[in-house]
Amino acid sequence: MRRFLPLALLPALLAACASPSPAFFGAEEQRVTVEGTRFAVFRRGDVAQAIRLDPAGRAALPLMRARLFRAVELGTGCTPVPGTDDPAQGVRNDPGVLTVRIDCG
Repeated sequence: MRRFLPLALLPALLAACASPSPAFFGAEEQRVTVEGTRFAVFRRGDVAQAIRLDPAGRAALPLMRARLFRAVELGTGCTPVPGTDDPAQGVRNDPGVLTVRIDCG
């Protein structure tokens, strides 16, 4: 039983961390909650990335894009620039990740 305990804890440990895209390695992480969904937000210059940390049911998926934009705003204090989500840094229309330019002016 003892040797299976680490395997049983593995999903909990993996769920507690967020790994950003390589361009954001080393960036400070901010944790925010938007409408009950937790996000990790990373910022590198004028670009930010938000990663959903909680699972979402099918009914919640249409709401995720707006929540991701709000998470970027809360996590950086800057305004996400519409239309600048970068598919090179993430997957466009991914309901769990958003990489976008930000305006902090």
